[in-house]
Amino acid sequence: MDLKVSRDAGAPEKLANRLLELIESGELKPGDKLPSERELAELGGVARSTVREALSALEMRGLVSRRPGRGSVVEAVARPKLADSLRGVLPPSERLLAEVMDLRGVVEPPLAERAALRADASGLAALDRVLAAAEEELGRPEPSAARLVALDLEFHTTVATLAQNAMLVELIDVVNEWTAPSRDETLQSLERMLRSHRAHGRIADAIRAGDPAAAHEAMAAHLGQIAEVIAAPQPGAEALPA
Repeated sequence: MDLKVSRDAGAPEKLANRLLELIESGELKPGDKLPSERELAELGGVARSTVREALSALEMRGLVSRRPGRGSVVEAVARPKLADSLRGVLPPSERLLAEVMDLRGVVEPPLAERAALRADASGLAALDRVLAAAEEELGRPEPSAARLVALDLEFHTTVATLAQNAMLVELIDVVNEWTAPSRDETLQSLERMLRSHRAHGRIADAIRAGDPAAAHEAMAAHLGQIAEVIAAPQPGAEALPA
């Protein structure tokens, strides 16, 4: 645990901020017991009085608590979610699908790129499960559009999860809500579902291969196909899965 700070008048604040970074990054988790004041002083290269000031500041913010016989313990971090902040940005009447797709074109290809760089074994297994479930559903005599739409949403959320950035996951959750009108299950066709599934497979292959450039390209191509149909809908054309 790297807590070294300079020994000056701002040392208590610097130490508190360093501990806050460890809490927000997840290195220190709710319920974790912090080292003793003496150990924290040694780790930070500061006096114990500095440690006490830093802990008091964190305690006032509800980030740590001092418990008799247990020392200082990390508490849950309550911070506003990005998704909650974004949900009110666009009233439903102004949620223009073309603009949302433009947002996705900016965000999701680099996100897939990061997923290829950061995905771990458990994350890849989750991605495979989503694809396998979609494959199974598509193989039924009468595939459930509702089920496939749900798996479509889950695929994009899982890719965001593989990028290992909680804020990106929240953003994709909101984007999924904004694109809900285009996913009306009564407007889906088997052809479009198959096309989307194949595109998902190419994205997953690139992520699994650890190829960020290919993942970026595959996601961009997938979203580009969707944007083209939105821009030039055909009579009776179905809304797109995404």
